[in-house]
Amino acid sequence: MITINFTSRNYRLMERIRVGLNVGSAFLAVMAGMMVWAILSFRADIPEMNRTLWELEAVEEQVRPVLQAREQLAKDLTAMSGLMESRKKSWTGLLTSIEAVVPQGVALSHVAFNPKDSSLTLDGVAQSPESLRNLVVGLEQSASFKDPFLKHQSLKEGSIIFNVVAVHRENTRPAVAQGKR
Repeated sequence: MITINFTSRNYRLMERIRVGLNVGSAFLAVMAGMMVWAILSFRADIPEMNRTLWELEAVEEQVRPVLQAREQLAKDLTAMSGLMESRKKSWTGLLTSIEAVVPQGVALSHVAFNPKDSSLTLDGVAQSPESLRNLVVGLEQSASFKDPFLKHQSLKEGSIIFNVVAVHRENTRPAVAQGKR
């Protein structure tokens, strides 16, 4: 026969659960206390942090004009170095070289030079296709220029509007323009 005793319980398991709950409650209480202490500690530090922040802002106000002056000086030095680079270029030599190759019947309206890559752009008007061809041939034959290229040409009111690009060579002597005109 089987007998079941409904009055007995497993008291050891219940005791373990009770101890575990007590330990967990104690741990959570300690953690809550630590959090309250941290909050109070941080609240006590707020006036000190505000004072430090105010001091840093005052120092920044003192340093700001110096930093702005430094930035302006750097910009000025960059501009000055650009001027020094442009001073190395003989602008009269460049213009004399251009004048030496421009034939009769061609009028230049715009001359652009990029000193970084020595590229030259000539915009203008030619009276005839022959005068435009003579300009390009003059650029090709000149020792002062290389790789001339007729980039654009169009006909407007009987004249040819053009755009020619070339590379200017440094340290070359331009031909005297008087004999070519």
